[in-house]
Order: sequence, then structure tokens, then C-alpha cells
Amino acid sequence: MPAPYHDFSNPFGFCFNAMKIRYQALDESLTAARFLQPQDKVNVFINLETIFKNLSMINDLEQKLILQKKFPVILVSDIINLAAHYKRFFISNGLDTRVYLYHTDFKSDDFDQCRYNEDFRSYYLMKYNENPRMVYLTDAMKSDIFPEVRTICEFVPRVYYISAYNIEGSAVPHIIGDDDPTRKNIIISGEFYDTQYTLIPNYFVQYIHYALGARYFYSDTKSYLKAITKRNGDELDSLNNTYSHPAMYSALLAVLGDRARSIDGLAGIGPKILQKNILNSVQENRIQLTTTSPNLLGDVFHDMDVKDEFINNFYCVSIPEIVKELTSTSRTTILNQRRDRFDNNSLIRLNSTRFYNYPLILEALTL
Repeated sequence: MPAPYHDFSNPFGFCFNAMKIRYQALDESLTAARFLQPQDKVNVFINLETIFKNLSMINDLEQKLILQKKFPVILVSDIINLAAHYKRFFISNGLDTRVYLYHTDFKSDDFDQCRYNEDFRSYYLMKYNENPRMVYLTDAMKSDIFPEVRTICEFVPRVYYISAYNIEGSAVPHIIGDDDPTRKNIIISGEFYDTQYTLIPNYFVQYIHYALGARYFYSDTKSYLKAITKRNGDELDSLNNTYSHPAMYSALLAVLGDRARSIDGLAGIGPKILQKNILNSVQENRIQLTTTSPNLLGDVFHDMDVKDEFINNFYCVSIPEIVKELTSTSRTTILNQRRDRFDNNSLIRLNSTRFYNYPLILEALTL
């Protein structure tokens, strides 16, 4: 039998490689955090929205897609092999591992958060569904790529594809984590929004940050704050002391806003001004650093319009608040997407036919 032919004409591979953390670096990060113990059971969540963002920044994307007619096969292989990269690392370290690929469904048309912000997620949905540069790719993802990824994941043990329809995608790890509290949860993401999980018990975030053409890996609030404020020394320590409390960090996200979620930041208010308002309110005994009520936190602002805008933003950025508002039916739509129909022979056949030139890494996937 001739050796498999590998076609390396893949103009999209770097978008996925940017999400693959070297094993040594990942090991050092987890060791420093002392997050895992031998015999732990783990969920590994990979936010595909970072991949979509990477793809959207490719020059002449539509032309590359038209020229590379096999792009659906390539992207399916790349998505599945991203899961393989992380599954191999954690299983090789002796951990009972489940891997989840997740994102906000492109077909979504209404979210609970629209009661606070009628435009919630409109930028994301319009960017991929209506932008002429992206629509050719998005149509293919909706009609061919995602359905095939879902089907393959059903035949791969302990790898799952989760599409959040009318649910903020970043709530997926929380929903699945709540379903089995015995498992520890690790999130791989380039979305700053996801860094708030660092302050939620039983979660570890490996945030991939891009700056000036370089890639950095951060996994604690101090490094997140340094990345966005460019502060150092005592000033950074002071910010970290304030924002190392979950609701305070959510307050910071509410002030900063989030473009992908169509959340406008509060004009003229940044981390330093918000911190000053918070500490003044603490000193006046109006709140504590452990306060979690959005309405009480809104009292750090004297202007009622700013307060209202802040509270609405808070409900749109705080993952615990988002999850709190979900119905049991909504949660079930996420949990029921986990299916296990392991069939190694079918995977081998797929690899020798459809994915012959862009093979799935079966030795890692079937561990």
C-alpha cells in the first residue's frame, strides 16, 4: 500500500496553530497554578470563536477559499485536530479527559441578554452572516463544516462539538461544569471575555493574547490586567488587589465593553477610574469588594445614566449572571449535544478516503 499523500497547501493552518500551545509551556503554566492533581478528571474547552476571528483576518480570504476548493475538508480536519492536540496532552498525563469545541451558533437570533442590550451579539452575527468577506465561509460552515465536525465528534471518544443556539457561547463551560462538579475545567481561548473564569472555582483559563505580532499566554488576573493596562509594579499590584474579586472583575469587563458582543464600554471610564470609584464606595461602606449585586455595584457611579448603562452591561458580561438566567430547557440543549458512538473502523475509513490528504490525528483522538 503506498504511503499517504499529504497535501500541505493549507492557507488556513496558521489560524489553528496559533491556538495550539506547546506542551512544555502548557505544563509549566498548569504546574505554576497548582491547578491539577494526579488522577483528576478534566474538561478541556476550546473556544472556536478565536479561530473564527483568526480566519476573518486572512487577507483575500474569499479568493483563497475559492481557489482551495477542498477548504471544507481542510477546516473540518483542522478543527478536529485542534481537539486532538489537547486531548493527547492531558491523557498522556494520566488524566480522565473530555474535550469540548464550542461557540455561539451563527443561526442565533435572540438572547436573554437582549432585555439589557437589544443589540447583544449583533456584531458577531452580522460579521459572519452578512459581511461579504465572510459569508461564503460562514455558509459553508453552517451547511457542511459544522455538521461534519459534529458527526465525527460523535464517533470520537470523549470529544464533543457544542453549538450554543441563542445562548452566549462562553456560558458553555459553566453549564457543562455545573453538570459534573467532580471534574476540573480548563479553558483555551483568545477571548478576553473568558478570562473571568479564572475567578470561578474549579476553572483554569489559558488566555492566548496577541500583541505587536507576538503571542503570549496568560492565566492569572495580574497578567490579564497587565495586558490591557500596560501597568507595572505597585500600580499593577493595586489593580490586581481590587479586581481579584469575581464581581469586581465583571465590573471591569462591564466598563471596558466587548465588541464581539456589541457591548459599548462606558465613555471616559477605564480600570483606574473604576477602581477609584470602587475604593471610595468601599470606604464609605456602600459596598464591599465581595459585593455581587449589579444594582449595588452600580452605586459606585453618581450619574444615573452611567449607572443604568453599567448595570445593563454587567448582566451581559457576567457569566454567572448569564447562567443564572438560563432555563433548564436551555441548559439541556447544551448538555444533550454530548453523544458517544465510538466507531474506530469508520474513523479509519474516513482517514483513508475523505481525509487522505488532510488526515485526522487518530492516534491522539482515540486515546
